[in-house]
Amino acid sequence: MNTEKQVANNVVWKYLEMISVSGIQMLCTFIMARFLTAADYGILGIVLVFSAFADVFIYSGFGQALIREKVVTRTDYSTVLYFNIAISLTLYTILYFSSGLIADIYEQPILNDICKVAYLILPIHALSLVQMTKLQKEVKFKKIFFTSFISSSLSAAIAIYIAYTYRSVWALVLQVMMTSTFRCLLLWLTTDFIPVLKFSKESFNKYFKFSKNIMLSGFIATLFNNIYSLVIGKTYSTTELGYYSQANKINNLASQTTTQVVQSVTYPILSKINNKGGDIKIGYKKIISSTLIIVGFVMATILCCAQDFFELCMGNAVWRTAGTYFLLMGVSGILYPLQAVNVNILYVTGNSRTNLYLEILRRSLMAAIIIVTINFNINIFILGLSIYSLAQLMLNLYFCGKPINYTIKEQLKDAYPIFIRLAIMIIVGNIITYSLSSLHLLIRILLSCSICIATGLLLFWKQKDFITLCKLLKSYIKK
Repeated sequence: MNTEKQVANNVVWKYLEMISVSGIQMLCTFIMARFLTAADYGILGIVLVFSAFADVFIYSGFGQALIREKVVTRTDYSTVLYFNIAISLTLYTILYFSSGLIADIYEQPILNDICKVAYLILPIHALSLVQMTKLQKEVKFKKIFFTSFISSSLSAAIAIYIAYTYRSVWALVLQVMMTSTFRCLLLWLTTDFIPVLKFSKESFNKYFKFSKNIMLSGFIATLFNNIYSLVIGKTYSTTELGYYSQANKINNLASQTTTQVVQSVTYPILSKINNKGGDIKIGYKKIISSTLIIVGFVMATILCCAQDFFELCMGNAVWRTAGTYFLLMGVSGILYPLQAVNVNILYVTGNSRTNLYLEILRRSLMAAIIIVTINFNINIFILGLSIYSLAQLMLNLYFCGKPINYTIKEQLKDAYPIFIRLAIMIIVGNIITYSLSSLHLLIRILLSCSICIATGLLLFWKQKDFITLCKLLKSYIKK
């Protein structure tokens, strides 16, 4: 199977997995929002921030290190597994005894009990990493899809029942925990990996040499990716954090999920090409243009009716505030594919140290923007995300394109026509939305989205990257 067909085949299963899981979670959120408050989602947001920090040390770059290695033994996998378990138990103990402090900082007493229970997911994550990495390395995305789909469906059904019955934030907490638990159990039942009772210092040092830079850059990235949640929860309120968290969740679903689909599938494939001495520049250009078009269509469609979209989905007009926040962070969502896939090139070519230095530079820039925008209201503070994305883009295009000799001028030349067409789609869609403000909410959304999509199809119809994407999809459907 050639590279394009191999990518297309696995993109379908990976896309199904991520979209179905995210879709189930969002549908669950839309239903549970009828029974819970924005403050409940804000409390969950605080819990997940500290969990994200802990996960950096649990995953610690070993997944990427195992994937890029040509030959991985059972001893290698077992060594990583035992390290993950040890570090996860250590982190859980620290967070358990810090739960009271977290509750005091955010002035939410309920966080004391929630943290002690919620962070049990850390050992569960540690138990899942090796199995998931092994499936990704072997490009078995079909099995990953069924594992994730079943675990997400079961946890969502139970969480909705709890939310309806008890109207409590615990429904959100238990949903997160059950999803991780069910996935872990299914992975152990369906994966052919059985650990050996051996911890190899040699294996650990080999993978840690590569993964340590990813871990450090991952910690910096996690800190700044979640700093908005930390600041909003403390400086403004848990209610505002609830609005922001849901806007950010939709933004991630529309941009990051789609990009991660392609990234997760192409990383092992591009690694094989790189190991064979092949030129990954051509494949990279096709991947980035296709991803930009797909993400751009999704983002533009939601951006043209963001406030109406949140009111309809969340079931109350108060959630229009989340729609406003989504509009303010829209640029960051559209630019995300270029950011993420550029970084992927550094991993594929083994330049993890360069990524660490670049991460420090990027996040220093974000810190400066936060220091300035925090002095204004929350709208300006969130708008800082889009400002940062534009500045970050220039850094990524320059440094990340070097390993494959893909200059910043070439990348901007390739991406510029796509961005212009997407901008026109968003402008047309918003004009229609505001022109039809007197119509029923659902009718207004359907009309504005339909016209936005139709405009996009007209603009992209003869664009070469769009034609290539359509041919690729068509060839897969016929297969």
